[in-house]
Amino acid sequence: MQNSKGEVLENMMNGPAISYLHGDGKILPGLERQLTGLAVGEYKYINLCKADYPGLDDDLELEVVIDDVRIASEEELSNGISQQVVGEICDEDCICYDRVYNQ
Repeated sequence: MQNSKGEVLENMMNGPAISYLHGDGKILPGLERQLTGLAVGEYKYINLCKADYPGLDDDLELEVVIDDVRIASEEELSNGISQQVVGEICDEDCICYDRVYNQ
């Protein structure tokens, strides 16, 4: 993400992916609208204008890469929380399951 002067405000390209529940209204509507329909592997430059979002101090440009797209679980839909799998855990009985981080 960079501002109108081209200054990088945040760079998460080498960090963990951000997970969100699309359609839940927890991200800026213009951002969500521009993410709609993107598929795994696609990337897009998204511009958010401060004129459209009074809370923004400056115009922003985001470079977005879609790492994964999946159908939300019933639990995620009912709670309005996205769950991100962060690894697999195996218990003492050798039963393995995904460790999940709620966002």
